[in-house]
Formats: sequence, C-alpha cells, structure tokens
Amino acid sequence: LGAEAMERAALPPPSGSNPRQALWEAAQSGDLERVQSLLRGDPSRLQQTGWSGFTLLHVAAFHGNKELTLLLLRYGADPNAPNDAGETPFHFACRRGDTYLVHQIWKHGADVTRLDSQGKSALQHAVAGGSVLAICYLEEMGRLSFQDTDRFLVTPLHLAASMGNVDVVKYLLKNDRCRPDASDCWGMTPMHVAADRGATDVSWLLLQSSGFRLLHLQNEAGLTPLDLAEKGTTYRHQQIVKMLSKYIKEPLDKKPKEPLGTYYWSLLSPGISSSAILALAGYLGEKSGYIVVVLFAALAKIVFSQNHRLSNLHRSVSASANHCEIENNVFLFSIWPARTLLLVVSAWAVLLLGTFRVVLTKDPGRLQGADRGRGQMRIAELVEEELGVSRFCIECEVIQPPRTKHCKLCNVCMIEYDHHCLFLMNCVARNNHRIFLLFLMEVIVAQLLFLLSAVSYMLAKYDPNLWAKRSSIMESESWVLVLALMNLASFVGECWLLREQFAVVSMGSIFTFQDPADDKMYTWKQRWRTLLTFLFTGRRSRRLQDNLPNVL
Repeated sequence: LGAEAMERAALPPPSGSNPRQALWEAAQSGDLERVQSLLRGDPSRLQQTGWSGFTLLHVAAFHGNKELTLLLLRYGADPNAPNDAGETPFHFACRRGDTYLVHQIWKHGADVTRLDSQGKSALQHAVAGGSVLAICYLEEMGRLSFQDTDRFLVTPLHLAASMGNVDVVKYLLKNDRCRPDASDCWGMTPMHVAADRGATDVSWLLLQSSGFRLLHLQNEAGLTPLDLAEKGTTYRHQQIVKMLSKYIKEPLDKKPKEPLGTYYWSLLSPGISSSAILALAGYLGEKSGYIVVVLFAALAKIVFSQNHRLSNLHRSVSASANHCEIENNVFLFSIWPARTLLLVVSAWAVLLLGTFRVVLTKDPGRLQGADRGRGQMRIAELVEEELGVSRFCIECEVIQPPRTKHCKLCNVCMIEYDHHCLFLMNCVARNNHRIFLLFLMEVIVAQLLFLLSAVSYMLAKYDPNLWAKRSSIMESESWVLVLALMNLASFVGECWLLREQFAVVSMGSIFTFQDPADDKMYTWKQRWRTLLTFLFTGRRSRRLQDNLPNVL
C-alpha cells in the first residue's frame, strides 16, 4: 500500500460514535492508559476498522509500536484480520522486520501460511521489508518455501532485486534458496529486474552465482537485461551498462572473477614506487634532496588516502600499505655504520620476521563448529529469552557466542574480536591477540634501532659540524631523513596503539567490547597483574573475576 493509504488507515473510522473514534485517537497519540481503559469498558471496539480495512493492530504493527501491539493482543485483537488488500497484521510485522513483533503476533495465533490478495506470503513481505533476521525467523518455522511465488510468479529473489537489498540477495542465493533464472509472468528474471532498476551490486551477485548465461535470457518482449539497462537514464544505469556490455561477450558457462591484476598492483605498486624513489636518490646523489621529499610526500598521500577496499565492483581488500612498509625497510641495511649495531639489528630483524610470520599464518579465532556452543540456538529462542537478536550473523548464519563479531573484510565471525589490522590484512582476535602485542612491541624496538642507526650515521659522517651543514645534509642525505621521519611517525602511532591496547587488556577486556565504566573499577596493581599475565601466558582475566568477585 502507498503512503496515502497508510495515512488514511491511521485515521479514525469514517463513521461511528465519538467513543469509537476516541480509541483510535488514543492509539494514535500513544496514550496506552487511555487505550486500555476504553478496551476494558468495551473490548468489541477492537473490531472497528479504518480506511482500506485497517484495524488498530494493523497500524500498530506497521509502525512497530511494541507496547500498543502487545496491549491489543492481550485484549483479543485478531492477528489474522485482513485489510482490503488481504494483508494481515502478521504480514505488516514481517515487512517491518521486527522479530519481536513477529514472534508475539505468531504466539497469539497468527496464520503463518496466509496469503494476501496478490498471493504474497509472510516470507515475501519480510523480503520486501529487507530484514534478513525476519526472513531467517520465518525460515526456522519450516512452513514457508523460498520457491513459492505470488499470483504473478514473482519470487522472493525478484522482490529483493527490485529493492536493491544486497544482504537479502546474498542470503537468498546461499544454499540455492532461490533460483536466479526464475521468470515471472512477464518473463522477467531477477537479473532483468536488477538491470531495469540500475542495481549494479545486485547484478554482480547474480552473475557470480549463475554466470553470464543470465545476460542472454529474454523476457516476453524479447529484451535482455542489457536492453533494459540501456533504457535507463541515471548514472547507475550507465555503470551497469558498462559492466554488462563487457560480460555479455564472455562464454555463457563462465562466471566473473575478481581482478587479481588490480589487487596485486595495489599491493606492490607503493613498495615498488618507494624503491624507485630511493634508487633515484642514489643515482642523483647530492642533487636528490628536495625531489625525494616531494615524491615521498606524494606517495604517502596516495597510500594513506585509500579505503579499506578497492573502489571497484568487486570491493576487494586493499593491501597497499602493507607492502610499502615492508619493502621500505629493505634499505635499512645500507645505512648501518657500526658492526655491533648491525649485528644487534640483524638479530632483532630475524626475531621480528619470525613473529611476523606467526601473526600472519596463525588462525586469529575463526568461529568453528566446536566453538559455537549456544550458536545453534534458534532466533525464536533469542527473542523469547530477550538475549538480543543482534547476535545473529546474517553472513555466517549463526548466533554468535559472547564477544564474537563478524569481520566484513575477512568475511568470517571472530571470537573475542579486537580489531582488523590493515597492515597485517588480518583480524586480531582470541588466538593471536597476545602475539600481536608482542609483535607490536618488537616493531617499536626495531624502529628505535633504526632511528639510532640514522643518528649514529649522521654523527659519524658530519660531526662536529652537523648543524652547520644542515643544508647540504638535506640535499645529499634526504633519503635517510625521509626514512627516519617515516619511522618516527610510525613509532608515535604504534606507541599510541600499544597504550590503548594495554589499557583495554589490563581490564580483562578487548577493544571492540570494552566497557568505559571498567576504567574506574580496578586498581593499578590489579591492572598490571592482568596485563603481565596475558603477555606471559596468554590467559585473559574475564573482568578480573578472580580478584573482584563482587563486580559481576
């Protein structure tokens, strides 16, 4: 129904006495006490309808008013009363996507399998509303099928494609819940619908699922998805035309792949560029000064202005900062002036690389089958026990244990998720949090050693006239100064990060799930003991329950 119909439905009935209208007015104003008083005097008032056959329960469910909905249900409101379009309050709750409302209306006798006048089920209403949680709730009931269509043969995937809801489309494509090539009564597939609406992301998901053969399917008018997209006039249609024009030339049995060339270019180009700049500095010698500074400043701006993902349809993870940082440090060996310092730094570099390898290869804490425990609960149980439906991960389709979060970059749920490290291109979670802190401390020491090397080099070469020769040093040793500044900036940032990490770990918590109130609950002695215990043993104190049993 349109907005005008809903506004009319929210009004009192067009006829009847003032007491009957008073119930609608009280409900519209949110005066629950007045509503309860009127219903207690005459429960039959619940049967009155407004425009388009809406009951009070329709309006309460549509607006997501939980208190009013429960009050009306307690006084016997009919959850199966249809409006003029055949839609029940249960349909409206499903479209609203509020699993609490859906659960309560179902408990009071809602007919889950009832269809509206167009043949749409509660599942299709939930899809139209865009709530994956509501869809999962209805799927758990086992009484609705994703293959069901309405009178016009429209599937749930058609509806999701028309809404452009990427999360719902992903969910419907998983486990073959819906057929991507299903046609409605006009011969339109979900790919046709997405192309007609200019939904580029949805089109990409459909192509990844079923391949390029979808681009060659025709509707009743003989039009392909590309033909429909070319009729659009918006920027979104221009983008999808560009994509479909490229892929329609590919073999029908192939699927689009992520552009590995773009990924590796983003990975290697900053490191290669920095290497070229330093090589240029060595070639130009004393003339390289300000050129190197300008080039490094431009490179830094490019690297640090990038997002977490590449700006293309595939949204691959960006990795440029990682390789740039690593490759720059290859040049450290050429400026070490002292053999003792060289041996110390070399030994430390071996330790650092070993720790780096462990951090990269160790499982951060992916949610496995054995770790899920209560993750096998049903959504209805979460709602009934008021445990919070936000714990349900729509990507992994599992109810998360405590302190678990889904990482969108890694696309997996992580136990005791702290954060996603863009340098490591990996999550920091339960299994690698301790080794990450040790690695961070080793990096800080390595950068201090480099700064010491740079200072020793300058003093050995230019002392005692170091300050007097600052102009010539800027020109001839600019690459040393640039690397020193980069290490100094990284040193400051990593010290801040380490301080934040220590503050959270010392309270037996993690960064994502920290409680600001914990800061004043524990003494410094308790926090130091917790921090050192974690660093040496990896054992995390759960809110210091051993030392402070009364805080739980």
